[in-house]
Amino acid sequence: MNTKFKRIGLICKPDATDITPTLLILHKLLKQFGVSVYVDHETARHIEFSSEQIIHIDELAEHCDLVMSIGGDGTLLSAARALVNQQVPLIGINLGRLGFLVDISPEDISSKLKQVLEGQYRKEERIILNTQIIREQTVIHEQSAFNEVALHRLKSPGLIDIETYVDDKFVNAQRSDGLIIATPTGSTAYALSGGGPLMHPSLDAMVLVPINPHTLSNRPIVVDGKSLIGIKFSQRDKHRAQLTCDNVILPDLLEEDFINIRRFDNKISLLHPTDHDFFNILRAKLGWSRSPQA
Repeated sequence: MNTKFKRIGLICKPDATDITPTLLILHKLLKQFGVSVYVDHETARHIEFSSEQIIHIDELAEHCDLVMSIGGDGTLLSAARALVNQQVPLIGINLGRLGFLVDISPEDISSKLKQVLEGQYRKEERIILNTQIIREQTVIHEQSAFNEVALHRLKSPGLIDIETYVDDKFVNAQRSDGLIIATPTGSTAYALSGGGPLMHPSLDAMVLVPINPHTLSNRPIVVDGKSLIGIKFSQRDKHRAQLTCDNVILPDLLEEDFINIRRFDNKISLLHPTDHDFFNILRAKLGWSRSPQA
């Protein structure tokens, strides 16, 4: 069998207990296509690979022309951050609940994945965010986020006071539990629970969603994907805050810190089966009404 993907990497959900049968089916299929398979150390715990095939997750993309994430949306988020500096497409195999990002079920591996390997797939380009913590005019930490960057109060009953800027223009000062800056991909995640809008994943945009703002007129706002988002704390604010990128907790923040968030130069390429339908996923995930009867 022929495939355009000659070197494929596998990244599985950390600490998964029931993943081995799926990995065995997947590995057998990939061998039938004659591809070279590489895995991260977590995946190597489940089935046997040679030492040459086991690579650190941050270096996996350098050896592959396709990476497969086996798990849920969280596993794919981790894989996407690991691929951000490489132009390597990513595809998700779902072992969790119904996911927005991982859309091949274990029972469909043989049929749908075979089509993908033969070149029959849909490709999406999705933006990813880059976050910097700036302290005394020096970047002390940098982290990517596929879904969202979230600033929220830390272990305090009081609200935090922050100022938000877009392209160095002052937007507002707010007292709230925090602020979510989400990509279109992340608009169906944390931002959705905060009352943010659903955004089609093809959009080049970001949405800013306040978390429990004290002023009820403070509403989510969508900005151009090329915008630079700046956040700083009000000088009167004495409450501690925490910054997260997807499920990654960043170093502790100080009152004088400044946070910059902008679109990463590279985009993440997601591959889907040809029958992938974003609106069908919305209906299933959000419990919307069924499509009209014929």
